Order: sequence, then structure tokens, then C-alpha cells
Amino acid sequence: MLKEGKFGYKEAISLIVITITSKVFFTSPSAVTKLVGTAGWYMTLISAIVAALMFMFLYLVLKRFPGKNMMEINDIVLGKFAGSILTLIYCVFFLVIASVNMREFTEIIKVFVLTESPPSFIMAIFIISVVSIVFAGLETLVRYAKFLIYILGAGLIVVILLSVPNFRMHRLHPLLGNGLEKTIIHGALRCSFYGEAALLGIFAASLQGSKEIKKIGLYSIFISAVVTSLCLFSFGMVFPYTSARELASPMYAMAANVRLGEFLQHMEPIFVFLWNFSSFIEVAALFYGALMTYCHVFRITDKRPVVLPMGTLLFCLNLLPKGIQDVSSGYVQTLRTWGWVIYFLPAIFVLIIALIRKKKGGTIQNG
Repeated sequence: MLKEGKFGYKEAISLIVITITSKVFFTSPSAVTKLVGTAGWYMTLISAIVAALMFMFLYLVLKRFPGKNMMEINDIVLGKFAGSILTLIYCVFFLVIASVNMREFTEIIKVFVLTESPPSFIMAIFIISVVSIVFAGLETLVRYAKFLIYILGAGLIVVILLSVPNFRMHRLHPLLGNGLEKTIIHGALRCSFYGEAALLGIFAASLQGSKEIKKIGLYSIFISAVVTSLCLFSFGMVFPYTSARELASPMYAMAANVRLGEFLQHMEPIFVFLWNFSSFIEVAALFYGALMTYCHVFRITDKRPVVLPMGTLLFCLNLLPKGIQDVSSGYVQTLRTWGWVIYFLPAIFVLIIALIRKKKGGTIQNG
């Protein structure tokens, strides 16, 4: 039987930070540059503040129902039927997010590394890796994330430090980018970038209470915001605005642009290493969230038989986008802009209903 187990706040923070920050390696920086110009590095801080405020509503729900995860709380507050519908929406959303992020990874890998390989080949290998670690359980996944975060962090710092000779401060001007109003609006809307913090509501039973979940969520968002802002700040100083908005993977291009003498050039291998493992953790975490929500709705205690069918479904969803343009301009940016509707609003809705119906703790209703 597949069990979630218990794990500490360091493991949970590692998982959420990797899951959030892995997106900065792909098309998000160039998309942000198109939206707000040179203001992307502090626009993401606005997104983080909004996400942290949204996360506090999730914390209040979990605090009101100690020892429960969001699936159980949905059932208690809304009744079994309506709660199951809301939980299934979570399940579908997590699967869609996982498939879009995985397809984005696949397209970038195909463009820069495995140019002759068909996307289905890259996706198949990725799916096998995700399914393998999901079979090992959530506790294994978070401990793996804790082990990797130090390596990933060191690699990212190395790439940024080696890019310092290419920094040009004038490329960050104008500081207000395309206008302060646009920066604030897009910053608030793109709080979805930090939406994976909502996974803590799904994994709540494996953590040590609502106070720890609050600490994990806020720390994860803060650390992710600092890392993302640093990456956008660095990339903004390396590439002028006109070229930055057209790059498929600005961070990869920044690593490829490193040239320190004759012997220290082309740092792409370090970046590809960061890419592979961070994306692997991100997709696995979302996949596990979808697995847990699905099994809760249908009262499946042993999750193992569901892993392979759900992995096959994830593979099929990856085949829907037509290509990199469809992925980056369509699916990815839509989810980055409006994903908060599913990540955060259900918790606010459930909290309001719980207050109206005076639900606190309690047991599951069948109505």
C-alpha cells in the first residue's frame, strides 16, 4: 500500500520551493518581459505578496479543522457530494498543470538538447521517472527534494556568478518597465506562479499541524520569490529588452553566454542538470496531489493500482498541445494568469461557507 508518511518542515519547504522556482527556467521570464518590460524582477515580488495573502486563507481553513486535509474539509463543510466535486476539480487541475509544465519542459529540451528526438520519446522517459518515484511514496519524494535543493541551489548560484561579467545595469532601465499600473495588475494576476503552495493543503495530514503549515507556506513563497527575482534580475542585466522577450529559455541562454577565458565556456550542462531534476520534482509533486485527491473521492485506500493509469492519462494530456508556441503562448500563460482561481479561491469559498454554517472540526456529512 502506498503511504504518505510524516515529514518535517525542511523537507516540505524544499519540495514547494523546487516546485515553484523550476518554472523560471523555461518560458516565464520572456513572457514576463513582454508583459511588464524591465520591471519583471520586482513584479514577481508583488505576485509573491498576493500569493502569501491568498495562502493565509488556506491556513485559516486548516486551522479551523485541525488534523484534516483540504479533501476532508471539503466533505465536512460542503457535504460528501459537493465536496467530492470540488476535490475532483483539484484533481483535474493538478493533472493539467503537471501536463502543461511537463510539455513545456519537453519542448525546451527538444529545442536545445535532444533536437532529433520526438517529443513522445522525451515524455515517455519523463513519465517513467515520475511514476517510479510516486510508487515510492510522498515521504520519499520530499526527502529526495531536500537532498536535491542544495545541489540545485549551488548550481544556480554558480551560473549567476559566472554571468556577472555580462551584467549591464543600463539594461534594467526604465525601472518602471511598461508602466507601474501594468506591473501591479500583472503582478497580482500572476500570483498563480506561487500557487503550488496550495499543495500543502492536500498534504496537510503528513505535516505537524496548521502552525507548521503556515510557516512552511510563507517561508516557501518568500524563498521562491527571492530566487525568482534574482534570476529575473540577472537575466534582465544580461540581455537587452528587445532580445529578452524573444528567448525560448532565457536562463539557458544566459548560461550558454558564459565565457571566462578559453577554458570556462558554455555552462549549459549545469543548467540542463538543474532543469531535469527540478522539473522532475515539480511534475511528481503535482501528480501526487492529483493522485491523492482522486483516491480520496473514490475512497481508494491503496493508491498503487491508480498510478499507472493516471500516468498514462498524464502522457495523453501531454500530446494535446501542437508545439512550443501553443504551449508557451497558450496553455502556460493562461494558467500563470488565471491559475489562482483554482489554487486559492476554493479555500476562501470553503472558509466562508464554514463560517456561515458554523462548521469547525466535525465529521463528514453525506448531504
